[in-house]
Amino acid sequence: MPRPLRVFLCHASQDKPAVRELYNALKSKGWIDPWLDKAKILPGQDWEMVIEKAVDASDVVIIFLSNQSVTKEGFVQREIRYAYDLALEKPEDTIFLIPLRLDDCPVPRKLRTIHWVDYFGSQKRTAYSDLLEALQVRYDQKIKSEDAEVEPNLHVGRVSNPTVAAPRDRQAKSPTYPVWAIAIFAVVVISLLIWGVSQLTTPRATPEPPQTDTTVSTNTPPVATEILPTYTAASPIAIEIPPTYTAVSPTMTPSLGMGSLYDSNGVIMLYVPAGTFSMGSEVNNDEKPIHPVDLAAYYIDKFEVTNTAYKRCVDAGACVVPKQSNSPTHPAYYGNPEFDEYPVIYVDWNMAKTYCEWRDARLPTEAEWEKAARGTDGRTYPWGESIDCEKANYQSGCAGDTKQVGSYLGGVSPYGAYDMAGNVWEWVNDWYDGTYYQSSPSSNPLGPDTGSSRVLRGGSWVSYGGFARSAYRFGSVPAVTAGSGIGFRCSRSP
Repeated sequence: MPRPLRVFLCHASQDKPAVRELYNALKSKGWIDPWLDKAKILPGQDWEMVIEKAVDASDVVIIFLSNQSVTKEGFVQREIRYAYDLALEKPEDTIFLIPLRLDDCPVPRKLRTIHWVDYFGSQKRTAYSDLLEALQVRYDQKIKSEDAEVEPNLHVGRVSNPTVAAPRDRQAKSPTYPVWAIAIFAVVVISLLIWGVSQLTTPRATPEPPQTDTTVSTNTPPVATEILPTYTAASPIAIEIPPTYTAVSPTMTPSLGMGSLYDSNGVIMLYVPAGTFSMGSEVNNDEKPIHPVDLAAYYIDKFEVTNTAYKRCVDAGACVVPKQSNSPTHPAYYGNPEFDEYPVIYVDWNMAKTYCEWRDARLPTEAEWEKAARGTDGRTYPWGESIDCEKANYQSGCAGDTKQVGSYLGGVSPYGAYDMAGNVWEWVNDWYDGTYYQSSPSSNPLGPDTGSSRVLRGGSWVSYGGFARSAYRFGSVPAVTAGSGIGFRCSRSP
């Protein structure tokens, strides 16, 4: 396996909270090895020497810029200059320096020719997606140069939001041949040479003019020209799917069933492949027993439905406005542009169902919701085990109200869904029955046929961490809006 991408985080001490958040998000990816001073430098080590060595060994340097860092003299300015000098030694098409603004600050003169990322405000979520894409492009560059010794043909700077197959399309322009393919090529060439020599040296019964049509040119072996041009290398990190697109083979055309999509209303939906997962837990009686469930493939919203997304349905005349337009700490919440990307609240089950149907979608089944939240390895939370305020918005002083969807980069689920723990409870389609798991079907369960309560999942900003477990079940009357703690997301079948 190739080594992880080494990413140096160059920042001022005043910006450490924001840097730490991104550090944790990048580290969780597995194929990225972020370098943060507090996490890497040991007591007694020479600070300056260690940092210079780390920059030297890095594949990418992310330079965090803020009004605090760019206007003050200090060690961060030396890091920027040192990294800039290293960048000048890199091949022209190499992504090495990535400026990342934490606020609306001026960009240092030396960095103004490099496309930067605005990691703040309403642009933060998109910026994170763009950053991950640029890092994957750099990873592909590194793999090609180290493992295949083929010059990559990729572009410098931040890559704009791609269509479904954009990164792999770029790879298709510059195919990489693995060692085994080169070995086959060599064997074919040598075999043809031996065969050609044997034909020239074999005695003949009667002298004849040389038969030039039996010799084989060693410049363009016919077998080799059939094998190599049709081979397309698979990406060594195909399991990493940056948030705004799904990586696919360069020979495939994006279609339903292959990855994320934007529906007709511009909402990002994630693809969850068909297969079996373990549903339930041994914590509460209504979560017992743990049982295997086989689900057909489906799509689910990447984010909880936002105020602005719900308002489109209201403006179209299909939905009714939320029961209240405020939130606990915001007198003007729904309809206020400042909170457009926050989850819609004060919506009952019927309002949620109506919205999803307006989008030609539906509320997810309880089983679909749980699989999208926890994956197939039986984890407790979307990210794994234990919960804290860096991963979810729940009742422990994390936020004291809803937060913008997608704010918790470290809390993403195995399929790329955000806020499936905390922020707001989410309506699903099923009727609630505390004993349903004891007799539920093993394939595509739809819940009880009737009931008095509908299921809510995921916990909220006002609930304890245990309620945010992916297996936790809660039932509520469909007509209830339950204040500011309930929202939803939609699903659909391919």
